[in-house]
Amino acid sequence: MDGLARVGALLAKDLLLELRTRQGLFSMTLFSILSVLLLAFAFEPTREETRLIAPGLLWIAFAFAGTIGLEHTHAVERDMDGMEGLLLAPMDRGLIYVAKLLAGTLFMYLAELLTLPFFVVFFNVDILPMLPQMLLLNLAGTFGFCAVGTLLVAVTARTRLKGVILPVLLFPVAVPVLLAAVEGTAAIFRGESYAAALKILIAFDVVFASVAFLMFGFVLEE
Repeated sequence: MDGLARVGALLAKDLLLELRTRQGLFSMTLFSILSVLLLAFAFEPTREETRLIAPGLLWIAFAFAGTIGLEHTHAVERDMDGMEGLLLAPMDRGLIYVAKLLAGTLFMYLAELLTLPFFVVFFNVDILPMLPQMLLLNLAGTFGFCAVGTLLVAVTARTRLKGVILPVLLFPVAVPVLLAAVEGTAAIFRGESYAAALKILIAFDVVFASVAFLMFGFVLEE
C-alpha cells in the first residue's frame, strides 16, 4: 500500500503540473488533429479506401503526438530540476517510472479521444458501432507505446539532441506495438475479430513495462 500511495502522489504531481500549464495535452491534441487533417487532404480516400489506409494513418498521428507528450512530461521535470529531488526521496526508482508511465498513458489517451471526432469528420467514417473495441485496443496500444517511451525519454534526457534522438530510438523499439495496434484497428474496421492483436498488445505491454520498471533506476543513475 505504501508503494501505491507513493505512485499516487507522484501521479497527482504530474497531473497538477499539466493542469497548471496545459501545454502537454494541448500540444499533443493539436499535433494529432493537424496530422489527421493533412493526411486526409493528402490522400482524399473514398469510404472503401478509408477502411484500408485509415488505421495506419491514425496510428501515425497518435505515435508522433505521443512522442511530443512524453518529451514534454520529462522536460517539465528537467527544467525545474524536479528529477533530482525525486532521486533524493527514499523510494524505489521503479515507482517513478510507474507514475510517469501512467501519466504519459493518460495524456496520450486523452489526446486520442479528442482526435477521434475530427477523424470521423475528415475521413467520413462512422466509428460509433466499433467505438468500444477501438477504445480498448487504443488503451492497450497507448500503454505499450508509453511503456517504451517513458524509459527511452529518461535515457535521452541528458543528451544534447534529446528531441531528435528520442524518435530515432523509440519508433524501432515500439514497432511491434504499433504493428499490432494498426492490425487490430484494421480488423475492427473490417468487422473482424481483433482478439489476436489485442493479446499481442497485452503481451508486449507486460514485457516492455516489466523490463523498463527494472531498468529505470539504472538509467536514472547513469
